[in-house]
Amino acid sequence: MSTPVRVRVRMYQVGFGDCFLLSVEYDAPLADGRAERHLLVDFGSTRKAREGRAPGRMSDVAKLIRKHTGGALDVLVVTHRHKDHLFGFADDDAAEILRALAPKRVLRPWTEDPQLPVLADAPAVGGLAAEGGTGRASARYAQLLADAQREAEALSTLTGLHKEVRAEAAEQVKNADAIALLDELAADGRGRYLHAGADAAVGDVMPGLAVTVLGPPTVEQDPRVAKQREEDPEYWMAALHASLREAARTVPGDGQAAHGMSLGPGPVRWVVERLAAQKSHSVARLVRDLDDALNNTSLVLLLEIGGLSLLFPGDAQIENWQFTLDRLAEEPELKSRLTAIDLYKVGHHGSRNATPRALHALWADRPDELPPMTALMSTRQGVHGKTEATAVPRSTLVTALGQVATLHSTDDLDQGDEFLEVVSDANTGPFVRVGA
Repeated sequence: MSTPVRVRVRMYQVGFGDCFLLSVEYDAPLADGRAERHLLVDFGSTRKAREGRAPGRMSDVAKLIRKHTGGALDVLVVTHRHKDHLFGFADDDAAEILRALAPKRVLRPWTEDPQLPVLADAPAVGGLAAEGGTGRASARYAQLLADAQREAEALSTLTGLHKEVRAEAAEQVKNADAIALLDELAADGRGRYLHAGADAAVGDVMPGLAVTVLGPPTVEQDPRVAKQREEDPEYWMAALHASLREAARTVPGDGQAAHGMSLGPGPVRWVVERLAAQKSHSVARLVRDLDDALNNTSLVLLLEIGGLSLLFPGDAQIENWQFTLDRLAEEPELKSRLTAIDLYKVGHHGSRNATPRALHALWADRPDELPPMTALMSTRQGVHGKTEATAVPRSTLVTALGQVATLHSTDDLDQGDEFLEVVSDANTGPFVRVGA
């Protein structure tokens, strides 16, 4: 029987986005003659790397993945549907490479389950509802989330909005080509649509790997994931959808009144421009709410193999995380497992709202006998946030992570470096950077 002996994690330079490859090496070939298995987490970007770094084109990254996997991918994880996590699947050249890698399992959040539209208008029977997690409320929430993304697409085309608000709206748009390829790769029973506590079913394709799904919870499991603000679990998302739709109808274009009349210079134009600016601020708040909602659909995966554990939380924010954090006081075994993490993929590119203080506190009290922890952060400065409080990555978080782990960032890669690689013995840890 083949046993895991080494684990590698490669973090690819994609600018602003996530793309990680987990490779497990075995002491003897498995049934198919290969002595390694590969799991890819996300494949997206919204900005190229900063000047002086490898450009991180998705087609080039796909070629690297093909090289590093030997042309065979065992598990594909797409944490959620934001472009900085799946945009590469819409790149024609990259898509052909990923299709040829033919992943045997495709793991996505429960919100991506094709059965959900059926459940939205019917009693909660069949599909994931049979697993005790997803029912009608969750299905309706997922439907409203998709509707809100369509309204964001309309907003992204309006010249009357500030260009940065339009750009933020565009990042919330559902990428049809990427989703279509993922649906294709997940066909014929290869897809798993996961909620907290669900079975990822990867043991047969990656022997020795245990996957614990910590999030996202469904609305039935924890209404906070939907930011429920009234007794009706649909209330908040329905209100957001309606507000985005109304905004798309009422924002005037550049130099146009709401009724389409051309405006010349003078006080009337001055008033209209300031009303449009006010509308832009209002729309920006709505877009941020949608961004939060999509982030809270992120898969949060605890991967354990041999004596190692790795935490990949996508862009999960507190409403997603709270379902797990609330369990720690009464589940000491789970608390111990999270304390002993060997590798942490930094949530949401280093934003202030994705690494809970309670989680960091566990690592700050980490027993001395545990091996040092490693943190990997795929990010780019200057993309989001104009102040210290909103900057991504946030400097105070970077400092805090540096106090509990050896932190590596794609933004610190030298010119020409296309990826960063860390490796560990499968039983003992810690992870060490290759070439350092």
